[in-house]
This record gives sequence, C-alpha cells and structure tokens, in this order.
Amino acid sequence: MEHTMYEVFQNDLLKNERILWAGQPDPKALFTTGDIFWVPFSNLWGGFFIFFGIAEWRTGWFFIIFSLPFFLIGLYAIFGRFLYKIWKKKRTYYTVTERRVLILTALFSRSFQAVYIDTIPSIHKSVRFGRGTITFGNRSFWSSMYANTGMGFFGWGYGKEVPTFYDIKDVDKVFDRVNELRNKEERKEF
Repeated sequence: MEHTMYEVFQNDLLKNERILWAGQPDPKALFTTGDIFWVPFSNLWGGFFIFFGIAEWRTGWFFIIFSLPFFLIGLYAIFGRFLYKIWKKKRTYYTVTERRVLILTALFSRSFQAVYIDTIPSIHKSVRFGRGTITFGNRSFWSSMYANTGMGFFGWGYGKEVPTFYDIKDVDKVFDRVNELRNKEERKEF
C-alpha cells in the first residue's frame, strides 16, 4: 500500500513543521564503494567454505556442522546482503523539513532518526550514476566501509550511526536545500 510522506511521518512531525522534500532510497542501486572490498572478499570466503564443505562431506558430521555457519555467512555476503538491501530500501523513508532531517526505517521494528538542521556539523555528498548519498555529519573510516553494503552489523563498534540519505535521485536538490536552511540558521545566530 502506497503511503504519502505526510502519513509516514505524521506522528513524528513537530507542531507546525512542514515537509519540504521527501523520498526513498533507490532499491535498484545495489553497489557502493565499499563493495570494492566486499565483493572479492565474500566470493573468496564463500568459495572457500563451499569447497571446504564439499571436501569434508565424507569425513563426518563434525566438519559439516563446523563449516555450516561459515558457509551460511558466505552465502549471505555473496547474495543475501543484496536482497536485504532491497528489502530495507523499500521500507526506508527520508524527509527534510524546515527544521530537521528525518529518517524512518520500518523493518522488524520502527526505527526513527532525526537531526536538527542547525546542529548538523557538516554535510557530505557523493554522486554516482545520477543517484547520490548525503551524510549529515562525520563518519569514521571503518563505519563508512560497512555503510549501505548490507554488512552494516560489522560496523556497529565503530561509532554512532550518522544520519544518511542513501541512493536518492535528486541528491543535488536536497543537498542545496539543506545547505540553504543551514546558512539561514547561521545568519539568525549573528
């Protein structure tokens, strides 16, 4: 069922807060710069444990049971993470209001992230193939390696999750709009 962005965020908007832009990540955008590492690594990992599992099949159940979790991790890294990314992107919503940047993800539970525009320390934009990503803040190198790859659970120990709009189509428009709002807030302070 299609929802309007107002319906999706209606319980999260502040009094008199207006939505200026709303969108979702493009589920067709599957690869990131982190995949330069993850694709070869997952193929090596998965290939090794597929070979190991076949080679050890005749030696007994212990080796099969031992290698099964590694084999399943390899399958997830090769294929499953892309299916997970598609599923997550279809359930993720972004919006910009005149005061805040909002991110809502409704997977197993409802996860909501909000940051006031006047508290955003920096904005980073990257554009590839007509889509782009905007990061509202500073992310560590290690957490950025796992970001938007489907392997994000490996990055949990590398710092707080930075609000990010992944794979949006009108990235330049959103980037300019948020910067315009940030500059307006800065002028108010003087």
